[in-house]
Amino acid sequence: MQAIDKACEVCERSPADPEVLAALGQGWVAEEALAISLYCAMSAPDAEHSLLLAVNHGGDSDSTGAITGNIVGARYGIQVFPERWLEQVELGDVLLSMADDLFEFPGWDLEDEAIEEQISKRYPGF
Repeated sequence: MQAIDKACEVCERSPADPEVLAALGQGWVAEEALAISLYCAMSAPDAEHSLLLAVNHGGDSDSTGAITGNIVGARYGIQVFPERWLEQVELGDVLLSMADDLFEFPGWDLEDEAIEEQISKRYPGF
C-alpha cells in the first residue's frame, strides 16, 4: 500500500514526468513495478504516452510496460491503443476472441450441452 500511495502522491505533484520514476523504484520487485505502472497509467494524457513512459526507464521496463498496458486496457478498452500497435499484435484475432469469451463467461450455462460443445471446439481439453 505504501508503494501505491507513493505513486498517487507523485502523480499529483509531477504527472507524466520520466524523471520521477526513479523515486518509485526500478520495478524489479512487485510493489515497485505496480507503483510505476499505476503512475504511468494515471498520469499520462493517453494510452500511448502511458506505455511509452512505462517502457522507457532504466529498470524492469518490460514488466512495467505489460502491467501498464493491462491497467490502461482494462480501464478504457482496446480502442485507446494506437491502431498501428494493434495491427502488429501476433494472433490478435485469437486474443480478441478469448477476451470476448472471458467477458461472456459468467453467463455461460456449463450444463447446457450446446454451450459445452461450443467451448470444447474452441478450447480443446476444456
